[in-house]
Amino acid sequence: MIKKLKDICEFIDGELYGDGEIEIRGVAGIKEARQNEITFVANAKYRREMEHTQASAIIIGKDISPMDGGIACSGKSTIQVENPYIAFVKVMEIFAWRKRRKFDRGVHKTAILGENVQLGERVSIQAYAVIEDDVEIGDETVVSPFVYIGDGTKIGGEVLIYPNVTIREDIQIGNRVIIHCGAVIGSDGFGFATVSDRHHKIPQIGTVIIKDDVEIGANTTVDRATMTNGATIIKRGTKIDNLVQIAHNVVIGEDCRIAAQVGLAGSSEIKDRVTIAGQGGTAGHLTVGEDSVILAKSAVTKDTPAGSYVSGFPARPHANELRIQASLRKLPAMLHEFSQLQKTVVELEKKLHQINESK
Repeated sequence: MIKKLKDICEFIDGELYGDGEIEIRGVAGIKEARQNEITFVANAKYRREMEHTQASAIIIGKDISPMDGGIACSGKSTIQVENPYIAFVKVMEIFAWRKRRKFDRGVHKTAILGENVQLGERVSIQAYAVIEDDVEIGDETVVSPFVYIGDGTKIGGEVLIYPNVTIREDIQIGNRVIIHCGAVIGSDGFGFATVSDRHHKIPQIGTVIIKDDVEIGANTTVDRATMTNGATIIKRGTKIDNLVQIAHNVVIGEDCRIAAQVGLAGSSEIKDRVTIAGQGGTAGHLTVGEDSVILAKSAVTKDTPAGSYVSGFPARPHANELRIQASLRKLPAMLHEFSQLQKTVVELEKKLHQINESK
């Protein structure tokens, strides 16, 4: 794909300084960029990188003078915007693979469709996909090869489902959702009743509801709820990384960010705009308040109020955890000092005993 710089400038609502006729063929970081590619500078502290980049154009913010990084800087043209990072993301979307790829609309001859399947307009059902009875799929949705969609599932429009995804029966998925390779939506929750040392499976007959604009990473699993009227819910705009486990009856709020290898135990509730870093997790039946941050490898074992910033195992306010970790690093020296104090006390006691005997 080739775009003229002036067209990119118009698309991101910026101010152009330099040659708008430059042809842009791709996007790259400022160190890796080559000729006919566009890059960006997040803030003024990266100004020096602008002198050395091979990019043909640079997106800059209001904290950089256009002449610092524009025509006066190695002949580079610039586009000045309010938020260069967001603008660069928009440019990346222009050149993204899924935007460039022309999906074959219609149903591939090797795909298998059950009875009463309802497809919207310009839907793409690709090779060896299996779609069971009573499934509904909205306009312009793409179902990649080897995807399985179970009975009665409803999928919205402009959804992108990558290869080898499994979506089980009676699941609801909104619009503009992206589900990456190998994800499983609606698997059985981990429910067993133990009687006489034997584990008896509890049927998992609820559903999963995924709202609009959610993204689910590769090999992530979202378990269905236990009861018929229950649902595991992921709300609008939440982004979930690879290898995340979301147990039955979990509710995740809007615009959350959940990094790789996070585990959320059953019936936990994550409020809006929560960030959970890699390998973090929660115990079951608790609530994480809105706008909270759970740092990497932290385990939340009780409710946390809104705006919490926690780390550690168990998770506690991050400032407290830092003090604990600092104290632990001093522990060997403290033990040595304590041992020396013990010896000193013993010697003093001996001397005191000798003094008392001599009287």
